[in-house]
Amino acid sequence: MILGTGIDVATIIRVERFLEAHRAELSRIFTARERAVCDRAPAGRRAARYAGAFAGKEAVMKALGTGWRSDVTWCDIDTQPDDGCGEAVLLAGALHAARTQGISRVLVSVSLTREAAVATAVAEGDGCHG
Repeated sequence: MILGTGIDVATIIRVERFLEAHRAELSRIFTARERAVCDRAPAGRRAARYAGAFAGKEAVMKALGTGWRSDVTWCDIDTQPDDGCGEAVLLAGALHAARTQGISRVLVSVSLTREAAVATAVAEGDGCHG
């Protein structure tokens, strides 16, 4: 059963500017795995990969119905950006929010254009709280 959906768009140029200005802060937003995958991309595609991961995180937060709040941090969601689509890995606050709502998994799909990353997320589960 679908319990939530989310969509987000991140412009690549905005993410590229963020990467240039705040490189030291990436560990607050992206998991170690996400950073490793995005940094392995060819130089011209790194910002696009990061934009996809960021949009994926936003879409997951929307699918969970949490938005961006203090008990669900950016690093509680690993979007697996090398796959393009698949199941997000939920940790800590995001995992707790999902379990509370009976959400057993969140599927994420990311598409990239030259200008933007678009991500969708679908939260699935039985809806039984616990």
